[in-house]
Order: sequence, then C-alpha cells, then structure tokens
Amino acid sequence: MSYYQTEGEVSTVELDFVKGHIAATMALIHGMIEQDVLDRHQLDAFFAGFVSQLPHTRETMSLRLIIDQWRKGLRDGEEEAGLRGKLFEVINGGKAC
Repeated sequence: MSYYQTEGEVSTVELDFVKGHIAATMALIHGMIEQDVLDRHQLDAFFAGFVSQLPHTRETMSLRLIIDQWRKGLRDGEEEAGLRGKLFEVINGGKAC
C-alpha cells in the first residue's frame, strides 16, 4: 500500500493482484468443469449460498456482482474468456462508453 494512499482506497497493484487471482481461479474451475471433476450446478448452488451470507453493504457489493455474473455464466455454459471480460468490466467500474 502506498504511503500517499487514503484509507479505503485500492491501489492499482492491489487491484491487478486481485484480478489475477480471480482469473486464475476461473481458469482452474472452468478446467475442472470441462474434465467433469466439478459439477456446474453444485458449484452454482455453493456460490448462491456464499453470496446469500455476505452482508449487503457497499464493501461487498462488487464481490456480490462478480460472483453473480460468474454464476450466470456458469449456468449459461459461457466460455471462460468471454466471462472473464464481463467480470473485469465490473471490477473496473463498468463498461467504457
């Protein structure tokens, strides 16, 4: 964290670190789904339970949005690359117009 950063502000390095972890996790999970190691519907149910237990605050809103987008992509059978782009739009604050 930068010394010039205000409390609650996320640095670009921290955001890139989080995005990298999300991308790696997605690649791993999608690979496991393709190999029939994980069941897409059970994974969706797990994430639904996880999201339902998150507090509904500003601090958790982006996480809830990301997981909801991911769940929708999992249910729809969306490819990882297309889904990753949509998730990172949420992380980056929405689509650039």
